[in-house]
Amino acid sequence: MRILSWNVRGLGSKKKRRVIKDLLTRRGADVVILQETKKVEIERNLIGSIWAGRYSDWVSIPAWGRSGGVVMIWNTKCVSVVESVIGEFSVSIKIKGFDGNDWWLSGVYGPNSVRERRLFWEELAGLFGLCRRRWCLGGDFNVVRFASEKSNRGRATRSMHDFNDFIRETSLCDPNLHGAEFTWSNLRENAIWCRLDRFMFSTDWEVLFPNTRQSALTRVTSDHCPILLDTISVKWGPTPFRFENMWLEHPSFKENFRNWWLTSDSSGWEGFRFMRKLKSLKLKLKTWSKETFGEVGKEKKEIEITIKKLDEEDRDEGLCVVKRRERENLRIRLEELVFREEIYWSQRAKPKWAREGDSNTSFFHKIVNGRKKRNFIEKKLK
Repeated sequence: MRILSWNVRGLGSKKKRRVIKDLLTRRGADVVILQETKKVEIERNLIGSIWAGRYSDWVSIPAWGRSGGVVMIWNTKCVSVVESVIGEFSVSIKIKGFDGNDWWLSGVYGPNSVRERRLFWEELAGLFGLCRRRWCLGGDFNVVRFASEKSNRGRATRSMHDFNDFIRETSLCDPNLHGAEFTWSNLRENAIWCRLDRFMFSTDWEVLFPNTRQSALTRVTSDHCPILLDTISVKWGPTPFRFENMWLEHPSFKENFRNWWLTSDSSGWEGFRFMRKLKSLKLKLKTWSKETFGEVGKEKKEIEITIKKLDEEDRDEGLCVVKRRERENLRIRLEELVFREEIYWSQRAKPKWAREGDSNTSFFHKIVNGRKKRNFIEKKLK
């Protein structure tokens, strides 16, 4: 199970939605909690622009004017939801696991005003009464726990005391955050950094998922880092080699394949020679695929690493105008790569599939029927 929480600061921009969809697809999130959607209504078309495939469902809180709003989306093939609860500051779903164990997941977006924060803690306390046994909650709490979770330190506030009181009274686990010390920045010249985003869970929930890891991902297209809660403990090693059907569309593939097969030879008995040929062919196919179709994924990863380094430098020493412009250019470049990759796949997987997540059954039926008509030999009447 992979649960991702992210304050996206609005879903109005198409470029931003492309980047969000790309990140969710690459990270393989089963459940996504997005805060500050700035949308009064969440419709199917909007979900389709940020979620790959048609197997999805969601619950949401509408935005308050031009701010706020929370939506929780899940993959209906992997997650079975039996109940949902919508509050003023949170959305919660009850998930039925494959082992028969039920547990609750809540996505929260904390308010900024002190008065509303009292209502916020009261709402979470009520949720604890409902979900106390197996409960996981995550999101943007809009408050830090300790002075050390803020770059400019400062003194302890009433909101911090309330936050710690809530955690102490509910006995929730607040796991370590890997990958970053802070999750939000105001992106100014003398930047302020805070840890506003996190996941927490009950001890009974931790028994269900004992090997949980919370990580901060690279901050792209928002001033908040996405937070990934990964409960997958089994690592199956490197990805197996798979033949890509798109290779068959390249005009020089068959000729190259024939040459690679004929030139790769070794001594030994026939079974051993055949095995060595396949191994050599696999390496050549991988190299050719990278050179021919490019390495968009690698470039995206390099950009994310560079952005992360610039963020760390900004946090520690601040960035000059040139480096701040470099960071902005990298973000623009990332949006371009995501858009180019979207077009790349839509050309090979059919636009309807890329847009709607359709299996294109009717398309293949038409192709088969067309071939039947072309191959049919009509009996000539005398």
